[in-house]
Amino acid sequence: MRKIKLTHANKSILLKALAPYYYRERALGHSTQEVGKLILKIDSLSANKKATFSTEEICFMRTTINRLRNERLSKGQYTDATDDMLLKLI
Repeated sequence: MRKIKLTHANKSILLKALAPYYYRERALGHSTQEVGKLILKIDSLSANKKATFSTEEICFMRTTINRLRNERLSKGQYTDATDDMLLKLI
């Protein structure tokens, strides 16, 4: 378990990174229960407070945020907020 301080921007980045994965897995008929729980957990958290996440949750968040970052880079978009969130998860 690890505590991470989430700002408004970081909550937004996390939700933007997790949502496509959730819908893709749902469309494929795969289980989305764990991802859905994580999305609800992040959404219900107050910004600028520390939240506790398991190692599996952090690993999964890191993977989906990195995927979002790479998509933005391939489109020539800025990734400052995404990079900031990745640094918090490392």
